[in-house]
Amino acid sequence: MRFYDLHVNVTDINKIEEIVDLAKRMGYSGIGLTVRNLDQLKKLKEKIKDIHTNLDLVACAEIEADGVKQMKREISKFRKEADIIIVSGGEYNINRAASEDERVDIISHPEYKRKDSGMDDIIARSATKKNVAIEIDFHEILETYRKIRSHVMNHISKNIQICKKYKTPIIITSNSIDKWTMRDPRELAAIGQILGMDLKDSMDSVSSVPELLVQSNRRKMNNYK
Repeated sequence: MRFYDLHVNVTDINKIEEIVDLAKRMGYSGIGLTVRNLDQLKKLKEKIKDIHTNLDLVACAEIEADGVKQMKREISKFRKEADIIIVSGGEYNINRAASEDERVDIISHPEYKRKDSGMDDIIARSATKKNVAIEIDFHEILETYRKIRSHVMNHISKNIQICKKYKTPIIITSNSIDKWTMRDPRELAAIGQILGMDLKDSMDSVSSVPELLVQSNRRKMNNYK
């Protein structure tokens, strides 16, 4: 089985080799090296070219926007350069707009800082149609204050059920901030089971689903060049 973590944050381009080495030892076949700045993304891609590894190194851009117009501008800016576009969710209008935009690949934590799950049938149907994956973010679960962690996990569990109903792709990622917060793929899959996924779906969320997303998007990127 080929494992992928499509949300590994890069804060220092010069330390990518350390991330790659640890990912290989954890058993990954591919990792999504993630930045938020266009200049950083270009430097990241140049750095990837110089790394000799059999790991699939995926250049990802995460977009954090205050509104839909800004989100769309950022997507247009990054789309030709990034293998994967991640939209940081939480605001309902952004969650919905991202689910309807075929240029988006992943909506990260749609429930973030909300009093509900941030998703509904409309978003799930759109995401399925556009092949936009919903991300379960291990770092969010880990770092959420203990007193409201169950509140967050309940929202994530609800989103899993909505995704299951509409066959919306789900991925589980570490959303690691450095190599020390990276997680073994089986540990990520185990979180999926705790949240209500069955064994097959939880394993698929860290293997076939992210891998197929990368493959599909790389083919799709030819349309943007």
